Amino acid sequence: MRGLSFLLTLLMAVAMHGQIHVVNAGFGGRNTAELEKRFAHELAEAKPAYVVLFAGTNDALNDTKFLTPSQTRENLTAMVQQAQAAGASVVLVTVHDPDLTRLLKRHRPEAYGSVPPVERVAQVNAVIEEVARTHHAVVVPFHEILQQAGGANAELSTDGVHLTAKGYGMLAAAVRSRLPLQIPPNVSVLCMGDSLTYGIGVRPDGAPETAETYPAQLSALLR
Repeated sequence: MRGLSFLLTLLMAVAMHGQIHVVNAGFGGRNTAELEKRFAHELAEAKPAYVVLFAGTNDALNDTKFLTPSQTRENLTAMVQQAQAAGASVVLVTVHDPDLTRLLKRHRPEAYGSVPPVERVAQVNAVIEEVARTHHAVVVPFHEILQQAGGANAELSTDGVHLTAKGYGMLAAAVRSRLPLQIPPNVSVLCMGDSLTYGIGVRPDGAPETAETYPAQLSALLR
């Protein structure tokens, strides 16, 4: 029995050694300016071969964290340049439209002024596309993917913005499709973003990682 136990332990160690390590660097409520401030630290810690940057939702929809498109551009550009300078390939994810009915139960309609939420999302996505073109980064068109699946409805979104396990699974699959088919073992993928990366909706604030977040589901796909 002792020999069998040792063999199983050895096999598990070998399997772990060959895994791709997906890092969930999601921070709830942060806009791109706040994420950029901590990006260098996350980059140094993870030493990733790939960086998946899903940011901008708070810039567009959180009235306490609004940023102008030019500010969003500056912050995204800084993070992309830092990642590429560190030797990482960058994947940018577009922001999805909210379910307005549920969004406006949590945020005051007048807070958006003359620029409604969907227009603000479109401005952020235009910036994401521009930054990707300028810096030769890959884009995951999650905005269009979620729209084609019915949008941020009750099946795919818990509150009109954050996603259900099924919604996060769609996001993970979309990201996986934009990564190389063959990724060498023992590399890291840094998933940097806000609460949508953290996993709010399927992961309580302050809780350990769960299997339903998009980085966890991405990790399963990469295995």
